[in-house]
Amino acid sequence: MTGARRAKGRRSDIAFRGLLLVRLLGALADGAMLPFVIVWARQVGGLSGTTAGLLFLAQAVGELAGGLLGGLLADRFGHRRTLLVSTVGMALGYGSLFAVHHALFAVAAFLVAGLFESAFHPTIAALIGDLEHDDLHQAFSQARVAANVGRVAGPLIGAAAVTISLSAVFAASGGMLVAASAAVVLTIPGTLTAPENPPAEAELSAVPVAPRAVLRDQRLGLLIAGGGLLSITFTWWEADGLVLLRRQHPLSGGAYAALFAIAAAASIVFQIPASRWARRQNTGRLLWLGAGAQCVGLLALAAGGYGYPVLVGAVLAIAAGQMLYSPTVSTFVTRHATPGRRATYQAALSTTEDIGSAVGPTTGLALGTLASPSLIWLLAAPVCLAAGAVSARAVRTPQPVTG
Repeated sequence: MTGARRAKGRRSDIAFRGLLLVRLLGALADGAMLPFVIVWARQVGGLSGTTAGLLFLAQAVGELAGGLLGGLLADRFGHRRTLLVSTVGMALGYGSLFAVHHALFAVAAFLVAGLFESAFHPTIAALIGDLEHDDLHQAFSQARVAANVGRVAGPLIGAAAVTISLSAVFAASGGMLVAASAAVVLTIPGTLTAPENPPAEAELSAVPVAPRAVLRDQRLGLLIAGGGLLSITFTWWEADGLVLLRRQHPLSGGAYAALFAIAAAASIVFQIPASRWARRQNTGRLLWLGAGAQCVGLLALAAGGYGYPVLVGAVLAIAAGQMLYSPTVSTFVTRHATPGRRATYQAALSTTEDIGSAVGPTTGLALGTLASPSLIWLLAAPVCLAAGAVSARAVRTPQPVTG
């Protein structure tokens, strides 16, 4: 028995390292491609002016359309199989743009890639849960570190690819996603995701299962609401920050981009120590602290006119909030998901980012036309605190009875 347990432990370790590699390669592929998409669309892809933004819109539509369905299919057909299909689909969608340069094809490729990408992050999260890791919070923290390494290194790979041609960034991204697909095949055993208590076949076959699961599980609904509010305020900084902050402080595009690199580097260095501290803390308190740190960071942006060091301190506080909140909420959902629905729950949770992407940039710019940037950052504070209260409430809400 001891030998069998050790063998299982070794397989789990290999699978977990494989998942970290897949997460890293996915982030590298994203980071290599995204800074150059608009330039490629205008110079090579046949999309001029503002129509170049259609590529990102198509990608977002694909992710929104496939989000909950991707989780449902993963729970029905297997997490490993779905992750493999997702990475292959993303590789074909993005990689094909290396060779085909047509506006309609580019929009279609981003739409299809977005559909496949909708299952990528929820399925990785579900597989981490399937591994029954001794410290789930630490495991999700390590996945965040891998993603942040990719966000820092990816643009450097893209910059190197551009020296060959603009289209080469898609070849680089596609190649890394092919490598991710190979990592899934080589490191994750096919028997990993067989559920011990599978849900009834009739229940799984119903397409609206995921929305019904959200409606039945008040805790998940509260976490989506709280995470959505945090995501909206985060995109005020992430998507609209350059426009808003330039009204407070003379900020170049390079200096703005450096703030993201600083935040990612801080997450790489401090995420694991933060996780070791967090394992001894109450879940509700961690969600409060995560939302509170983001609140402090956004409030600090209101004082951005006092100089760049203030902006650095603000983004570090926002990064600290993400370090605490993100692994904690993923861990909670993994532990409390309805049996056989782990990927569906993670897919539902991932809609919080879609809510932020859909609502945040538009509302941030709209508010910017009505008020000063400082007032917008001050308005973000009660929104973040409300998000923390809603998320902490989810932890205290009784688990729904299943049957």
